[in-house]
Amino acid sequence: MPRFLASYEKGLPSKLENLHESTSLCSVLYTEVGSLNEVLEIWRHGAGTHAMEASRAAARSATEWRGAISEIAELAVNFQSTVHKPVLGGGLSKWS
Repeated sequence: MPRFLASYEKGLPSKLENLHESTSLCSVLYTEVGSLNEVLEIWRHGAGTHAMEASRAAARSATEWRGAISEIAELAVNFQSTVHKPVLGGGLSKWS
């Protein structure tokens, strides 16, 4: 995990400089229990999938981020991307 975090921290500023204007990094989390060394990046894409795709394309051109990803790829067993939709409105009101 320390090598991952060092590479991630080194490349992250260039990734953040190349985001779609409605995209923001919410959190970066890693596990200490369960599946060890699992890392989650949680992003908010205010303009939906368009913003997500624009941000991903822009990150690929960020030199420092590309370098960080090449270092991280040497440590990784797999990468997985998912898209989640938030629960909006009163959908959870019956549990409150």
